[in-house]
Amino acid sequence: MHAESILPDARAVDTLRHREFPITDEWTYFDHATYGPHPRRYVETLTQVAHELAIHPLGTTSAGLDDVRAAAATLLHSPVEQVALLRSTGEGTNLVATGVQWAPGDEVILYELDFPGLIAPWLALTDRGIRLRVVEDRGRNRFDVDDVEQLLSPRTRALSVSLVNNITGFRAPVEQLAELCNARHIWLTVDAVQALGSIDVDAPAFGADVVVSASYKFMLSGFGQAIAYVSERALTELKVPHVGVRNLHLSPAGTLFETGLNLFETARKFEPSNPNLAAMFAMRASVELLLELGIERIESHNRKLCAQLVEGLQSKGYALITSQRESESAGLVCAVHSAIPAEQIQADLAAQHMLCAVRHGHLRFAPHVYNTPGEVEQILRALP
Repeated sequence: MHAESILPDARAVDTLRHREFPITDEWTYFDHATYGPHPRRYVETLTQVAHELAIHPLGTTSAGLDDVRAAAATLLHSPVEQVALLRSTGEGTNLVATGVQWAPGDEVILYELDFPGLIAPWLALTDRGIRLRVVEDRGRNRFDVDDVEQLLSPRTRALSVSLVNNITGFRAPVEQLAELCNARHIWLTVDAVQALGSIDVDAPAFGADVVVSASYKFMLSGFGQAIAYVSERALTELKVPHVGVRNLHLSPAGTLFETGLNLFETARKFEPSNPNLAAMFAMRASVELLLELGIERIESHNRKLCAQLVEGLQSKGYALITSQRESESAGLVCAVHSAIPAEQIQADLAAQHMLCAVRHGHLRFAPHVYNTPGEVEQILRALP
């Protein structure tokens, strides 16, 4: 099924919902920034591969990972040679945190409200004399490029940010941040887990060194897998943190004692061991669904639903947390009621089989391609 036949009209979306998303039988689900339900093709692929491994283990091999990497590269707009298949978003951030030769007094810039998994790899460096410089939020739920530039010093070695913030829905100005970093040879990592699959992520265009996303949110692909774009600089300069049989060119001519380590020159050099093949091949099925639908069309669809949510929330007197500047919002809407705790509202919605998240005392709504304007209206009617 191609993008042109799926998203333009309500009947086509109903077909998509019935074919791929059984969760719609029971739930109005607007929590994809926490977890993305599996489409049927993901489940069918997972089941098929597990069955094949049960009856004919040698019939399913890691050769199929090349097709997974190719699909991921298309989603990221990246050359396939610069895509690594990892296990988590944090593993991608750690490629820089553990792969750079640091010196005591080196500095890393972080944003105060970013996800703990993004901050932790850098915090782990502080016992080696690395200093963390923090962009303070000061109640704005966003930051400017100037806020980062004010923290730059001759010792700044890295900047790490989320493309879309999980607490506020703020879309960071990563392209402008990359200009700052590239002019000063500062490493830049981008956590895209709250974006990839919901909005178009052109990783090479960002200018970052690593752009990484786990697959269990808008990519609709479960835990334990992630995909990462790795820049040419990162391929050349980063030390490989883990070496195993998968990231080595093995020669039949002699043992490793004789040939030495011969790592791949592509992003595969960061893949030391065999992954869960069934889950990886199932992830490919979900990614191919997103590509069939058309990621630009998905982004347009999701933005329209978010705009509908924003209008309805404002009409009910909710205070918006997510920036409404066009360049600073993408796929998430965060808001707060003036008197009723977000946890209570979330529980009341869940009792009616409508699901959103609560983060930092805010309600967070995260729609996806199979959600409808009618479901938005259903949620808005149910909100106090």
